[in-house]
Amino acid sequence: MKQTILLCLLALCAGTARAQFTTIAESPAFQEPGDGNARILQLTNGNTLFIHFTPKQGIQLQLFNPQHQRVDTLPPVTDWKSYKNAHLDAAFESAGGDAAIFLSDRSRKHPLLRRLTISAETGLLREDTVVAEQDKVDLRKKSLASSDFLIIRDPHSGSYAVWMYFNTEESDAGYQVAHFSASHREISRARFKSFGNGAPFRYWDMAVIGEERLCILGMEENKGQLGDSAVMKLATLDSGMEFFKFHDLRFPAEAAVTGAVVKHNPFTRQLLLLQAVKKTEKKSERIITRSSVVQLPKLDIAFARDIHFRGVNQKQLEAFGYETEYNGVPQNVFFRPDGTYSIVFEELDNHVRMMNNTPTVVSTVLANVAVVDYDRDGKETNSWIIPRRHIDQGVIMKPFYLKARENVNAPFQWGDQYKLFTYIPGYILINDLDARRKTQDPSRQPAIRDIRDCHGFYYTLDGKAPVPQRDFVFNEETDRQVGLFAFSNYDAAKRMLVTLKRNPENRKEVKLVWLQVPEHPSIPQDMAGTPASNMK
Repeated sequence: MKQTILLCLLALCAGTARAQFTTIAESPAFQEPGDGNARILQLTNGNTLFIHFTPKQGIQLQLFNPQHQRVDTLPPVTDWKSYKNAHLDAAFESAGGDAAIFLSDRSRKHPLLRRLTISAETGLLREDTVVAEQDKVDLRKKSLASSDFLIIRDPHSGSYAVWMYFNTEESDAGYQVAHFSASHREISRARFKSFGNGAPFRYWDMAVIGEERLCILGMEENKGQLGDSAVMKLATLDSGMEFFKFHDLRFPAEAAVTGAVVKHNPFTRQLLLLQAVKKTEKKSERIITRSSVVQLPKLDIAFARDIHFRGVNQKQLEAFGYETEYNGVPQNVFFRPDGTYSIVFEELDNHVRMMNNTPTVVSTVLANVAVVDYDRDGKETNSWIIPRRHIDQGVIMKPFYLKARENVNAPFQWGDQYKLFTYIPGYILINDLDARRKTQDPSRQPAIRDIRDCHGFYYTLDGKAPVPQRDFVFNEETDRQVGLFAFSNYDAAKRMLVTLKRNPENRKEVKLVWLQVPEHPSIPQDMAGTPASNMK
């Protein structure tokens, strides 16, 4: 046991013998975004596009050439502020190499989804196209999110789909889905209202399989005298079709599904389904993760099982000497070219306080991260635990929030975005305390409310040690430098990561920083098959 604890202590100290993240270039400093959304795109032509959108100021763009120098086009020919009072839904590279920015516009009676095509060479607006238009939405009858549209993109082909509501009357309301190719050609479009028994279909997630098919995961929600229940369904929309096909997954009916995702593994031609199901055991609640694999094209279920953290619990026992069960919830899944995959989990502790007889979220504790590797058949092969404890003020965090941010980041809020981690193949990046301030026992981790005492670290997911080795991202032990890793973009072919770094000389400023990611000993280097916009 002493030997294991010693190994974990060494893992938390900054390593000197291992290959390091190398800073290639930094942009001039600019004011740190205080609100709105931001995206970073590494484009095929070698340019980098930084997008910052706020509902009050509209769009702000910064374009950098392959030498990481700012590309300025004067005078500006587009009034980017005219796109205010909207919502940024997604931004990614399209088939022609230009950037596509999707904005939902509620300034008119009919909510619109606009696609702005941005030149990869100049950063100028090429085209402004209305992609989708809803019927007039009566906000008194239908409570919608901050956007009326949801965009899901296939990272391997570039095809994407748009999900939206339709109709104004609650009794006749439903949803519509449109499927597009990477070059923005419309492939299919279909609507759905409810099942024959009147039960509504609740949308959870969608997988885009190139130009071939859409797979939409949801639930048929039934209300009865004996209680409510929900049956998981998979809806498919094949290329060129106008009607959905619904498939019963034959899962047990559940009443407390708190989240679900579906992802396409292009290397095995399978769908991986993950559910977060709330269970009550001995007067306490916990979330169980259910994993299922569906074979394509027949949609046969290969296996369905609950995930038990046997490996992670054993690693905790080895590293910290206690038998507390890991209580993480799923956040995202990442596939590798050999068909294997990793699921990332995170412990979330939402603190709720009664204020004026109303439950109010006070904070969420973002706690220990676990990464579990699986083979092609869904068998666990390895796992790691990353001890941490960050306080996210006034926000409730849920399962799969990382998955939900693949195409658009959550808005900036009080600097809490610095407390989120990110995954790139073989590594976890996170801001945390240095070895002098950090304890080994996860149950006694100092609660980080402000990242001013933190450094940017990366954990190398390799070997059998319970806690993987940790090193400084920016290779500076004296100056406390932190990265906005949740707003990163990774080009696997070039092993280039672009992120935002807070300026040590002025904490109200940030810089774009280009980082060379070291080769990982156990990650195949043909990850080049994964587009740059795949890992966020």
